[in-house]
Amino acid sequence: MLLTFSLLLLFFLLFIGLPIAFVLLFVGSFGIFATGGFDSLHGILSSSAYRSVNDFTFSALPLFILMAHFISKSEIADDLFDTVLKWVGHIPGGAGIATIFASAGFGALSGSSTAATSVMSQIAVPKMIKSNYSDSFSAGLVASSSGTLAALIPPSILLILYGIQTETSIGKLLMAGVLPGILLALLLCLTVFIVGLKQNSKTEKYTWNERWKSLGYIWPSVALIASILIFIYFGIGTPTEAAAIGALGALIIGLIIRRLTTKKIIDALMETIKQTGMIFFIIVGAHVFSYYLTMTRVGHKIITSISESNLSNLSVLLIIILIYLVLGMFMESIGLLLLTLPLVHPLIVSLGFDPIWFGVVVVILLEIGLVTPPVGMNLFITSQHSKVPVQKVLIGSIPFIFVLLFTILLLIIFPQVVLFLPSYM
Repeated sequence: MLLTFSLLLLFFLLFIGLPIAFVLLFVGSFGIFATGGFDSLHGILSSSAYRSVNDFTFSALPLFILMAHFISKSEIADDLFDTVLKWVGHIPGGAGIATIFASAGFGALSGSSTAATSVMSQIAVPKMIKSNYSDSFSAGLVASSSGTLAALIPPSILLILYGIQTETSIGKLLMAGVLPGILLALLLCLTVFIVGLKQNSKTEKYTWNERWKSLGYIWPSVALIASILIFIYFGIGTPTEAAAIGALGALIIGLIIRRLTTKKIIDALMETIKQTGMIFFIIVGAHVFSYYLTMTRVGHKIITSISESNLSNLSVLLIIILIYLVLGMFMESIGLLLLTLPLVHPLIVSLGFDPIWFGVVVVILLEIGLVTPPVGMNLFITSQHSKVPVQKVLIGSIPFIFVLLFTILLLIIFPQVVLFLPSYM
């Protein structure tokens, strides 16, 4: 009864708009006090803020976030889009395909779903509309694809958080997202190509000289992406060291192309501090809440109940997927991830599923949540920057939500798509 009341209180506080970090901290503290008394609460609160984030691995987060802000301030996404468009603009759906590949490239430089969606909304949507795509389809593609590709392709902030919270190899998790990210990009391109044929989208032809010349603007970014992937895959250093190289490389690139001013560097540092502080506060709250769940032994009881039931492993997995899809409609991704992992991860491991594989599946599910109302953060971000009404963005996202669900189905049927690269590390 106490746990039921706590969960009802949690969802009520989320519904009235209280930040997820405060909700987790308050409900967790209430549950610990009700279960173990003041001494237990005092002991946990006095050490949680330090112990929950006192891990060298966490230093990768602010470094990758800083790299993302340097890249964003340098306006490199514009170069990526223009370059890809010059190479695929003559294909039906070329502007949409350029959007997908530019999103993948920018995602590999940022790791942030919201950052990728924000930037690509400003760059890609107007150019897709100019190429005879409907505003709904254009905005829907950006809202549903840009953030998801950024969350899958290294460096992924969500995968790093998943690895830290579940004590799973972050290096293997980051590499596990590469092939699913490529698969998703190809499926999205196929969808856009078909729509491009139906909508008679405008094609743009460029000379070979223009194409080769455009590569000169993006080679530093490509070199930075390749160096980070090589660094992680071959175990030359830790993800934290790769993040440091990435942040330094992004700074150097921005200075070389003369787009990073002193003001922009200071702005990037300030935004990194704010975003890192927010994430760390959520982690502290999730740490306290997971203490409460451990005291209730609810995780053990759930695993025992499922093991004694007649449900197959696949049935349990489908139920978990459905829960994530529903919760994703009401909660932001980082909070939902940290809230559910203390319960879901032990269950997944007990059923024999690979935690690295599950991490990739969860990230896609979280990204679907970002394009489903009523919260649907990426819907509002796309609408704000593209000036397309939210309702139209949602309608345009629907075909691509089905593509994301189909990708999850393929990963369930063929888990080696996720596990192939990590298995050779």
